[in-house]
Amino acid sequence: VTTSQLYSCVHAAKTGLLASLGAWLVDRVGEHLERSLRSVPIAGSVVWEEIAIKERGAEGQEIDSKILLPIYCSTFITGILHGLCTELYAAGCHGYSDNEVPNMLGGLVERVCSVYEAWLESQHLLTQNTALQYWLDYRYLTSICNVSHNISTERNKKIAQVARRLEASIDPFDWDVFQSHLTANLHSLVRRTHCLYGAVAGHSTTVQALTSAAKAPFNQNAHNVLVANEMVSRFPLLPVTTEDEVISSHMTQPPSELSTLCSVLDFFAVPDL
Repeated sequence: VTTSQLYSCVHAAKTGLLASLGAWLVDRVGEHLERSLRSVPIAGSVVWEEIAIKERGAEGQEIDSKILLPIYCSTFITGILHGLCTELYAAGCHGYSDNEVPNMLGGLVERVCSVYEAWLESQHLLTQNTALQYWLDYRYLTSICNVSHNISTERNKKIAQVARRLEASIDPFDWDVFQSHLTANLHSLVRRTHCLYGAVAGHSTTVQALTSAAKAPFNQNAHNVLVANEMVSRFPLLPVTTEDEVISSHMTQPPSELSTLCSVLDFFAVPDL
């Protein structure tokens, strides 16, 4: 057996493994999502936030009012993402090329859209609170897993279409008020939690767009930080030393090499039991 034949066999086995794993994960996520949408109650299972807003009265005066909006996704969504990442890491997908896992995630997003679409068709009456929570769940799940760069693709069109069907169950006047706050909650949730699901979120174009704020140019001397990572925002900043601090440090007497070595040895010394 030649080396080229051996590499061909390894590549074919790897491709077949990933294809089988992708099909199995898509079916498993779809079945779990279908069961959860049918059986999980909304009340008391999620966290909602009270937001103070100002509205215009009939005579033009400002009226203070409060609205309640979800700020976190349902527990079954986090369970799905955690299980998906666990299976991907167990299969060694973190060592695959950049094109293999995104191809599988594309099929997963399409299955999620189909499940939500079928569930919406079976719902004759959807309450506004349920629609708000499931809108956040749906947009969060598709944002974490979506790998499409082109907004005009059929997949992104389908994602937007299902989202509009959820929005149709919300009063239009209320949605005008809720939309900006709910979208801000969604973006905040993605930024705060994407590191937990790195196996899938690391390929998401939505996550990269939302976390790109860490790469925005700013006065580094004023903030005393330096952008360290261009892709994710887990540890995007490192402290830097200003020119004044460098000059002042050279003016002080540095410690001797022997004292520095003793300090290091004392730090790593094992205490007596």
